[in-house]
Amino acid sequence: MVPRMELESYTQYHETKLHDQPGFSYNTYLCTIPQDFLRVDLHWHEQMEIVYVKKGSGSVTVNLTSLPVCAGSIVPILPGELHAIEGTPGVRMEYENIIFSLSILDSTDENDWCRTHVIRPLENGSLSFPRPIAPGTAFYEKVSAALDLADRACMEKAPGYSLLVKSSLLQFLHALYANRCPKAGRPASQHEDSLKKVILFVKEHFAEPITVEDAAAVTEYSTAHFMRFFRQETGQTFVRFLSDYRLSYASYLLKESGDPVSAVAEKSGFFNLSYFIRIFRSHFGLSPGQYRRQFQNR
Repeated sequence: MVPRMELESYTQYHETKLHDQPGFSYNTYLCTIPQDFLRVDLHWHEQMEIVYVKKGSGSVTVNLTSLPVCAGSIVPILPGELHAIEGTPGVRMEYENIIFSLSILDSTDENDWCRTHVIRPLENGSLSFPRPIAPGTAFYEKVSAALDLADRACMEKAPGYSLLVKSSLLQFLHALYANRCPKAGRPASQHEDSLKKVILFVKEHFAEPITVEDAAAVTEYSTAHFMRFFRQETGQTFVRFLSDYRLSYASYLLKESGDPVSAVAEKSGFFNLSYFIRIFRSHFGLSPGQYRRQFQNR
């Protein structure tokens, strides 16, 4: 069985070594929206990520562009790219989330062709290809076959299975390279860099009192300009983004810890228990206690 991704993996946003295992940093998680979490908010990390939709429909936002996806869709996400995942309202969306470090495919050879033409361009965003990768194309057949082979190798874990995974990933990279778009890579815009600063700021300080003015200061924008830019780029206010982040973390604590509700509220950045209970119920449709019991009874 593929392990189910812990909610903490997403509520921490800037994932670095979270998914790495000594000597072989490749992991696959089964995720379901809205059962596991309502959505995956904007975040980024230094690993390669692949969203492989198995059932349902929704959207994957990459570098602030929303890409519609359905069963079968595959969306490779490059290191450092801002991305988010959301299901279609009222539809159960199941997907595999594959995360690995490109370093496991790198070579010590100074002039290695793969590093020069594929790995480094993927890391700096200069290797472009169509996204999402949709069923019914030769591109899709090659990518899905490579990912399915890696998936089977990870489930069976026969001696030396990491060799099968690596060979599958090299086939995957070849498919990306063979279907590369004839255009120069797009460097991160000033807005993307600013968003990353804000997300990292929230990640590090969400349990503390944070104001819009604090977040604006991180970007060096005026408060008015910051509020305008944040809503324009994310589709929500900073106050809503911060609240959703805190609620996601609170939901994780309720599922994975035995902390009393009052402690969960405080650790998540809510210092008024009544307000926390009210906003939690509004967001999840259950009180914190009911939400916890729901998972305890599974």
